[in-house]
Amino acid sequence: MGVCDRYLSFADLADKLESTSRYALSSDFMLNQLHALIRAPFEILRDYCEDYDKSDPTRHLFQKMKEAPWYEYARLVRNAISHNFRFQYSNHDKKMLPVTWNGITLSHEMEGQAITYESLWHKRGYELFLEMRIFAEALPEAS
Repeated sequence: MGVCDRYLSFADLADKLESTSRYALSSDFMLNQLHALIRAPFEILRDYCEDYDKSDPTRHLFQKMKEAPWYEYARLVRNAISHNFRFQYSNHDKKMLPVTWNGITLSHEMEGQAITYESLWHKRGYELFLEMRIFAEALPEAS
């Protein structure tokens, strides 16, 4: 494929397609989608709330975000997505566990384990994204 006057080979993708199972490829794809669907929006939303609070400290948007029923779960998932899709809990996290959202519980026993369809997958990931989106849509516009 030609991009910006350079040729990019798809040989690496072809090799992966030939040597990897469909399940592994679909899992990799889903994890990449979760990265885009959860990590980036969570960070943008958090940054917006924090920045807005600096300009108008009476609003407490970040505190409201932290009080949302999905917040701690999303934060732990975001951290896992950022750490090679494995749950790595800080001491602060461990004090808050277990965390449950939408029937899914993140517990101490998951330390070091990878995200799976049981802890978050495409349907739950999209539901989490929608909850963050609903929260974002209710936020005031920055002035």
